Amino acid sequence: MKKGTWKKVLAFALASVMTLGMGACGGGGGNANDQLAKENVYSFQDIVPISDQENINGLSYRDGRLYILITQYDYDDEGNGKETFGYYSVNTDGSDKQFVELARQEREENYSYMNSTLFSDAGMVYGVENSVLEDYSDPENAIYEDRYFLNCWDVDGKLLWSERIDNADPEGYTYCNYLLNGGDGKALAIMGGSKYEAVVYGPDGQEVTRRELDQNLFERTNQVFTRSDGTLMVMSYNDDWTKFYMQSYDIESGNTGEQTEISFSNNFSIYQGVNSDLLMTNGMGVYTWNVGDAEPKMIMSYVNSDLPTNNMRYIQIIDDEHFAAVYNDINSWETKLSWFSHVDPADIPDKQVLVLGGEYFNSSLKAKVIEFNKASDQYRITLKDYSVYNTNDDWMAGQTRLNNDITGGQMPDIMVMNDMSNYSNYVSKGVLADVGRLLEADGELGKLEYLQNVWDAYSIGGKLYAVVPSFNVRTMIAKKSLVGEPQSWTMADVEAVLATMPEGATAFGDMVRDTYLYNIMSYAGQDFVNLETGECNFNSEGFIEMLEYAKTLPKEYAEDYWENYDYSSYQSQYRENRSLLCDLYMSNLQNAKTSIKGLMGEEIVFVGFPTAQGGGSTLSSGNYTFVLSARSKHLDGAWEFVRQFLMPEYQNSGELYDMPVLKSAFLEQAKKATERPYWTDENGNKEYYDDTWYINGEEIILEPFTQEEVDAICEFIYSVNRTPYYNEDITNIITEEAAAYFEGQKSVQDVVAIIQSRAQVFVNENR
Repeated sequence: MKKGTWKKVLAFALASVMTLGMGACGGGGGNANDQLAKENVYSFQDIVPISDQENINGLSYRDGRLYILITQYDYDDEGNGKETFGYYSVNTDGSDKQFVELARQEREENYSYMNSTLFSDAGMVYGVENSVLEDYSDPENAIYEDRYFLNCWDVDGKLLWSERIDNADPEGYTYCNYLLNGGDGKALAIMGGSKYEAVVYGPDGQEVTRRELDQNLFERTNQVFTRSDGTLMVMSYNDDWTKFYMQSYDIESGNTGEQTEISFSNNFSIYQGVNSDLLMTNGMGVYTWNVGDAEPKMIMSYVNSDLPTNNMRYIQIIDDEHFAAVYNDINSWETKLSWFSHVDPADIPDKQVLVLGGEYFNSSLKAKVIEFNKASDQYRITLKDYSVYNTNDDWMAGQTRLNNDITGGQMPDIMVMNDMSNYSNYVSKGVLADVGRLLEADGELGKLEYLQNVWDAYSIGGKLYAVVPSFNVRTMIAKKSLVGEPQSWTMADVEAVLATMPEGATAFGDMVRDTYLYNIMSYAGQDFVNLETGECNFNSEGFIEMLEYAKTLPKEYAEDYWENYDYSSYQSQYRENRSLLCDLYMSNLQNAKTSIKGLMGEEIVFVGFPTAQGGGSTLSSGNYTFVLSARSKHLDGAWEFVRQFLMPEYQNSGELYDMPVLKSAFLEQAKKATERPYWTDENGNKEYYDDTWYINGEEIILEPFTQEEVDAICEFIYSVNRTPYYNEDITNIITEEAAAYFEGQKSVQDVVAIIQSRAQVFVNENR
């Protein structure tokens, strides 16, 4: 497409580059990554303020102006008011804003709303209106009916015509899936439900086509769009949902065109391309894709552009340098419509660039990166999301690519670890920086007290390689009246306690074999795989004892288990001594109250999962786990970014969903467990209430913990100093080989010998 001059727009676009936080030059350094932050950068300017009483329904561009379809809501506290449907017309710089209300037809239905909207290529506005008729005056013959009308307006807002387009079977149901450009000013509605139909209307209000669509195909479809000539393009899965294809669909004949496989993962929102076959967005930016491309091509990076958003929609590509789009601000959650202009890399000042790698970055982390980039005059962070490499055939392709980059010397400067299964391997290869040394050398953080057990859990060989801002704990609890204060806690000890309980009592409730095997590795995996030496110990008496117990458990739930599930029985199983061990997950002390004071109902002991080593409780990182590259040329900059997550300001903020690692912040959070919960009314007054639990229909008030109880829980938390063990390959080895023992084909000794051999080979090959 030809590039426009856009002189007026370019003036404010270049001015807004200042918002990118790149105003000062860095020290250079010759890092090969230094150009990455200059790629796919756009400046942006908000065009039309969108209030929280407005909802955007569509966006179009023609003749130098933007047209924004919008629904305005004006309701009082009692729900009285109205909805106004119309559009803004505005120049691309935000000037000369006009609003045109689109007239609505009075209907007999109780209420209606706009389901889908469209600016046609002939200049008219189309909208599918969903009107709902309800009549419950006769309970024996209650009426609830969805009706769909296709409306057409001229540019002045006059309603030209309105036609009902739903045609469901009287016994079925219908809805409008899509409203698309049908070519030559026509509107194409794709109706779904008990049957799929394509309904085409011309600008004159006459029905042009109504055809039933291939039900099987459209039930597997997750996106359709039309090309400029009205050709319908369908993106759908194959019959067994293993592959994803794009193909044309002829409405008249029902024939499909040649299939093009879409190999990249479906975490993209997909739209019709303008200067490409597809235009796509995800949490990282805007992409294009053409048939034959190995992977999508990014054209705009949210983070590189300092745009605080997770998504973008209603994108209108203007030319190679400009587009307009709607996005939601992740800081204010406001909806914004902005004009975007490409920034020439030559116009962006140099900074030292760090790469932060990982998969599926959340909005909070992206906001932190943008905030850091705008504040730092020396460093700039760019994101590398490895999830883009995942495909429908291989959902681990991104993780594989990341592992290859790390072992091949291309590790990002900073990495967010979503999967900790390779953590010890990275340490053994010497690719991770010593975080403990950076903490000690930090003049501010080095003076603060953190929970040592968290550092111990993530330390290998006495050194800490991970930044863990928050954590949670998983353990098992039992009644003190049943177990006392055991000096050991193995499956033999559990069996001894069960012998004192009512007949039929179980250790783990309704746990089945696979769940128990998973718990073995999660809770006790480090008993059998030494993370530091790589030595395996599956031929031990402790593991044999666990497999022997697993054999006594049902292989799977009965077919009618969930159909006949009795929740009241679950609620009372511990109070009635029908089950011994309760799995407890603590992201804070308050959420432990339901299990301790509700399910158990009396003094408990943190016994953990029964293991020979006695360490059957685990600690996991919360919001984030960061590791730094030992080979980074900008380690100081990497530390400058991640250290903020250990600062008191962050540790005491409401951003943590788990327990803070700073001891003062942890104790402050723990103290809240001694207080009654409350909410704040409109006058700022605290309104207190009680947490409750139900046992067999009886409401039980969950009193706050006493300070003595909180102190006991804290002391237990301080004692937990190891992480869960997650390794799918090892778990699969155990499951595969143990089956022969469970089915009586091999002895337990023979099976554990094979497991030991296979597991040791696997660990050795992957260290």
